[in-house]
Amino acid sequence: MAKTWAGFALTGLILGASAGWAGWDEGLAAFKAKNYTQAVREFEGVVAERPEWPQGYLMLGTALLRADRTAQAIEALRKAYDLAPSDTGAQLTLAQAFVAAGRHGDAAQLLGKVNQSALSKEQQAAFSKLYTASLQQSGQGAKAQAELEKAARANPNDSGIQYQFGVAALNSGNTAQAVQALERAARLDAKSAPKQKALTQALIRQAQETGGSANDAIYARGVEAARALLAVEDNYDNRLLLGETQLGAKQYGAAAETFAQAAKSNSADWLPLFYQGQALTAAGNYEQAANVLRSALGRGPGGRDQARIHNQLGFVFEKQKKLNEAVAEYRAAGNNGAADRVAKNAEIAKHNEQAAAEEAKAKELAEQARKLREELAKQPGGAAPPPR
Repeated sequence: MAKTWAGFALTGLILGASAGWAGWDEGLAAFKAKNYTQAVREFEGVVAERPEWPQGYLMLGTALLRADRTAQAIEALRKAYDLAPSDTGAQLTLAQAFVAAGRHGDAAQLLGKVNQSALSKEQQAAFSKLYTASLQQSGQGAKAQAELEKAARANPNDSGIQYQFGVAALNSGNTAQAVQALERAARLDAKSAPKQKALTQALIRQAQETGGSANDAIYARGVEAARALLAVEDNYDNRLLLGETQLGAKQYGAAAETFAQAAKSNSADWLPLFYQGQALTAAGNYEQAANVLRSALGRGPGGRDQARIHNQLGFVFEKQKKLNEAVAEYRAAGNNGAADRVAKNAEIAKHNEQAAAEEAKAKELAEQARKLREELAKQPGGAAPPPR
């Protein structure tokens, strides 16, 4: 950002100032060559010769700022501002120097005086970023949000401003506004990984906040954004993000495959296997889910992460009616409530099984007795035994 404003100031001076003053042309040449030490010396000569010319101080301050001599830069730029307080170049470059010095409150106060209508479209976008950052860093978050919203309305086709506003809205909890702005930013700049990622994250949060069946469609939009992100920047983290949106959209088969690919690309992390196990569980593929979750345990997660896997395994075994295994996994997870519940259900099931077995045995004996009576009745002179 600092270099952006210095570039704007220099452009204006080259186009608008007359040459002929000792050191001026030499200073510009040194500045353009990034020889800032030499540029400072030349512009010091310019202001010594013309102490009332604000552009000389502006270029001196800009060169000092590029040379990381911030305190001296502020002094020179303050002189330029005092000589021409309505000059946007002086205002913006001094504000940039304040930011470099950590004086964000001073920068915000100064930028609040800038006539934004006098700025070019490119300058307006950079101004918005500088001003809102200064406001935020000086504890004026609400005002920063308002400035970004105003800039976003005024520049609907500027992807940078839409992105800035969307991220700020997301951070402040205005998820709907964030999604709207970030969708516009991602559409305007489809090849930007940060914009696609921010949109995906905003859609995930919106789906979580919405809940119920209505979040399915939001997660589906998240899947589209995550796929666009992966097309621009294919890496492990972005693949996990795609799997998360697929899981939320109930695309369980696709999610399981995505997490499997992520697990192959990072053989040390247990997380993609855990998520793959969740997707397979949701799809009803319990045997495969159990195998994947055991593999996740094999990658050595500790503490709470290990407990999460054991708990998921307990759920899988419970679904499979493997109640003893379920109890063991729930106990390993520290989920004693679930373990006690399943253990009780196992006892009830065992009792019911025993009762059913006894009832079946009684029926079998009764059937055998009936058949015996029939056989006896068929014998010559036979008679059925008296009923009992």
